[in-house]
Amino acid sequence: MSVLPEILENEEHMVLGDAVYFPDMEHNFYHSAPGVSSSTIRRFGQSQLHAFEEESETTPAMKFGTAAHSLIVEGEETFVNDVVCLSGSPYTNANKELKKEYEDRGLTVITAKDKDLIYGMKEALIPEGVKLISADKDEYPSVFNSPFERAIFWWEKDLLLKVKSDVVRYPLNIPHDANAVVLVDYKTTADCSVRGFTSSIRKYQYDLQAAWYKRGYEKAGFNVVDFYFVAQEKKKPFASKIFKMNHDDMTAGWLRLEHLLGEYNSVLDGREATIYNSPNIVEVDLGDRK
Repeated sequence: MSVLPEILENEEHMVLGDAVYFPDMEHNFYHSAPGVSSSTIRRFGQSQLHAFEEESETTPAMKFGTAAHSLIVEGEETFVNDVVCLSGSPYTNANKELKKEYEDRGLTVITAKDKDLIYGMKEALIPEGVKLISADKDEYPSVFNSPFERAIFWWEKDLLLKVKSDVVRYPLNIPHDANAVVLVDYKTTADCSVRGFTSSIRKYQYDLQAAWYKRGYEKAGFNVVDFYFVAQEKKKPFASKIFKMNHDDMTAGWLRLEHLLGEYNSVLDGREATIYNSPNIVEVDLGDRK
């Protein structure tokens, strides 16, 4: 096994299989820590240059998703500790200053309207979704002391990779296999119909995300028997649905990721990164317009 960067060596960790497990890695530290993440390699697959040059920007939609995740997945205590709701208009100078101050401390800042929406989503989440992401260990046993977001780092093609699944559980139907786990990821979305969320899976390459997570936990010695997305709409009636990923799609996804990791290494070794992975001059053919 390769040597961890010093900044990670100083964090509490233990070796699991061919990976390294960090039980208490803080969310912001994880995102700034060395290592290639699923989101980075998916962005690289769309445009190599953007993956290396584009500064990470936290959009309002991302902040909303983070706040919803804090309440719905991790619970009221985490939400109160990690999320701040500003009263009044977010555009006043006073609130702009407060927002910057809170964000500099690593907190997520939302509006009162967003807070009401998120609490509405929590109340409306279907029972099956609540069960998958519930903190109740007796109802659905947890692999770690907490089922939530435990970081795993591992190596592929001399690259340090990292993953942090929303929820890691033992499957209820395989009670005697200590290595069998199910992974769960909560997604806010505009459309959780079968057609709508399947389109999101393709657009945002969630199949590659599932394959990446599965690989990371398998490197840590687990047998990932299932991967679920719990998808929930951000507007009333806050519809939600559970999507179980197909294992063949995840296998195909990892083959694609292996190729991308090879390309990623090539760019690190000096090969010029492409823009949107296409030639600089593209012939447009709109087809038959009749």
